Amino acid sequence: MTDTFVETYPAETPPYTVGAAASLFSSYVVTSAISASHQIGLLDLLHAEGGTDVATAAGGRLDHGVVRGLLDTLVWAKVVQPDGDRYTVGPGFADVYAARGYFYWLVKGCGELFSIAPDVAVPEQRVGDFYHRDMRAVAIGSRLIGDSEVEPLFDEIVTGLDFAVIADLGCGSGQRLIRIAERDPSVSAVGVDIARGSVELAEKSVADAGLEGRVHIVQGDVLALEPTEIFADVEVVTCVFMGHDFWPMQRCVDGLANLRRAFPNVKRLLLCDVVRTPGPASPETTTIFTIGFELIHALMGVYIPSRREWLEAFEAAGWDLVRERHVAAPPSGILFELVPSAPRSA
Repeated sequence: MTDTFVETYPAETPPYTVGAAASLFSSYVVTSAISASHQIGLLDLLHAEGGTDVATAAGGRLDHGVVRGLLDTLVWAKVVQPDGDRYTVGPGFADVYAARGYFYWLVKGCGELFSIAPDVAVPEQRVGDFYHRDMRAVAIGSRLIGDSEVEPLFDEIVTGLDFAVIADLGCGSGQRLIRIAERDPSVSAVGVDIARGSVELAEKSVADAGLEGRVHIVQGDVLALEPTEIFADVEVVTCVFMGHDFWPMQRCVDGLANLRRAFPNVKRLLLCDVVRTPGPASPETTTIFTIGFELIHALMGVYIPSRREWLEAFEAAGWDLVRERHVAAPPSGILFELVPSAPRSA
């Protein structure tokens, strides 16, 4: 038997397969895994127990291979770490768990739109319903994002106001109104949202809380609301994370002015939104959410105003600014507290 000599050549590794580009690729996969892990309850399980094995995490309803794949992906980012047959929380878990709403908003809520960015960049294709977002996921993600800072701030302000009926524009999951109604049995509430998915989620949440008689959910365009019996006694109106949908300027002014007509007895408007950030983005200075929020709205054709532009719109629409509170979560968020302007003398 003749020995065959096989000459081998070491493969030259392209520089992009490791390092910065490779990390960007893997980070995208991890981001998707975090969103999925939140939705299937894996993050909550890890948060409660400090660790899990695949069989426990999968239970009787999830594929073991997928669960293991998600956990192994989270290992890459040190969100979890392998410990024999188990996976325990890693050094990055606490931050990721606290920020899970951002990841869910990004991937589940907006992932489809990001994937068609090249298509919607073509003006001729930006007509009609040219994009889709999972508004139920957007509502859930937004609620988690606001829970740490915005909602406690709302509770502080609302507790100090005297009112019997409150309305929430872009009510999403309805949790804000449910919390207010549960805290004060004398208060009634109405939530308004244009997205059917959000309305259905809010209706279910209200029913689960046993508040169907006091919290009403209405599907409608907050920019074109008409005075109705259900709005007649509203004294406080809240609007969280959807004020940018009012823009551009004239549309915003008209929409804000119309709120005074739709809610003839309103005494206070609490509007919280993320404002446009100045300057270029950079890894050293750009906070979580910022570039995702601004890019997704560019893809939708929605203008993000600056703080100064908001102030100009309030004045033009007949609202006086009482206070403004800046929040860090979400980054660049501002809560504006407004009252109807006094009638101007002729």
